[in-house]
Amino acid sequence: MTDTIQTPADTAADDASEAVQAEEFLYLDPAAIIIGTNVRTDLRADHKEFRKSIKERGVLEAVTVYRNEDGQYVLLRGQRRTVTAAEVGTPTGLIPARVVPQPADADRIGDQMVENIHRAGMREAEIVAGVEQLALLGVSAAQIAKRTSIDRPTVNAALVVTKADQSRNRLDSGDLTLEEAAIFAEFEHDPEAVERLENAKRWRRSLAHEAQRLRDEAAEREADAAEVERLRSEGLPVLSAEEVAEADEVLRIERLVTEDGESLPEEEWPNVPGARVQVVKEWVYPEDEYDEEHEDDSDEEREDDEPGEPYQQYVPVWVVTDLAASGLRRRGGGSGSTASADEGGESEEEAEARREERRRVIANNKAWSSAETVRREWLATFVARTTAPKGAEALICEAVVTGHHSLSKAMDHRHPMLFTLLGIDVPTGYYGAGYEECHKIATKASTPKAATMTTLAAVVAAWEATTGKHSWRNPSAWDARVLGALVEWGYQPSEVERILLGEEPQPSTEDDSGDDADEASDSAA
Repeated sequence: MTDTIQTPADTAADDASEAVQAEEFLYLDPAAIIIGTNVRTDLRADHKEFRKSIKERGVLEAVTVYRNEDGQYVLLRGQRRTVTAAEVGTPTGLIPARVVPQPADADRIGDQMVENIHRAGMREAEIVAGVEQLALLGVSAAQIAKRTSIDRPTVNAALVVTKADQSRNRLDSGDLTLEEAAIFAEFEHDPEAVERLENAKRWRRSLAHEAQRLRDEAAEREADAAEVERLRSEGLPVLSAEEVAEADEVLRIERLVTEDGESLPEEEWPNVPGARVQVVKEWVYPEDEYDEEHEDDSDEEREDDEPGEPYQQYVPVWVVTDLAASGLRRRGGGSGSTASADEGGESEEEAEARREERRRVIANNKAWSSAETVRREWLATFVARTTAPKGAEALICEAVVTGHHSLSKAMDHRHPMLFTLLGIDVPTGYYGAGYEECHKIATKASTPKAATMTTLAAVVAAWEATTGKHSWRNPSAWDARVLGALVEWGYQPSEVERILLGEEPQPSTEDDSGDDADEASDSAA
């Protein structure tokens, strides 16, 4: 099918102009165009957003063709657009084409090389400016993505940057990528957060992980403040986080004694002069309860019913910040801010080592939670790939042939994490999804490449489902194998995740004072 819009050629009397042939502007069926010889062999026509744009809005820039001796249209320029249009279709079924005289081979090759070598994509700063203009016209983020075929995360990042002058200036100057600028823009109001991001960038640590840590810490501070206000509404004299930080010492009343060396009954704690309440968080480790409950179970039964993840709970603790005014003293009469020896005869060095290890555990648990958010967001994009990366077959083979526990467990429960990463609602019940739901995922992979990628996604999702805060404490060879593969495929791990790879985490440059509140249980006797 061909629609023609003809433009008459200019006529001239000189001999040169007589050679000029009339040019035409047509709308052609892309499937009817003969793909001529082209210096470009890698079309990259499988680009998701490019295909989507062609299918929804058609080919916006005309391709160039010529007529051969048989009257057929042969493509000169626009191979990628033509091939993709023929595969996915266009709203009209046609594409715009400019018909020119058949060129000599030398001219054709030269023109094709110039067209591809000197083609430059839009700079990220230009994308931000374009997105901003569309937003000012009232176009929603979803519509911007649809109109421009720019993926939604890029549109969202651009919109964030438009509202942050400092980060946008750094993007314009080339100091930041769009992804980096969006992260800095999010925290531009917080100088301390920006400094931490700068340190992460300087030391080539993942900005995504550092940003998630900042978000989680902010959410934690907000939750802590809410708990303080809740207890205050109940009439308790609760210290705020700022008051705890400013105090010279915060001592638990339960670890103090009267002048006679007697412990003070709990009901008397609120009556101690200057007594206040500090809100602390204590870790609960379900595996402790799990071990007690399953002492007599077989190994097989224990594997099928694993303990839950550690969690924190708020605990109100009665404390004093002025020991002299309280009328109490430290147990044993020590004058330091911490006891030189606990009831068990622990030395100061041993006590400090224990506290340091506890601080490390708390910090790494928090870091793991933040990293999990980033990693699963990355995995959600990864499992949506259409083709598997290099080395995928070896990982799949190892998981299947060895019958790794993570994969067999995921198969028993119908791959709940795979459903989560694919953005599909996970059916409820002990066995998770049913056969039909899993069958839909499997049969959707109708080509060898797609089947390999789907199987890889199932293997990786199965591993992810078994990870948790225990992973950095007791990393396995399989943890190192899978995470190492993900790193090869583009994932940038956080410091705590590198422990799984056998690497020692680098010292953090950030202030660790945020963990002090969690140490109240060990801060004083």
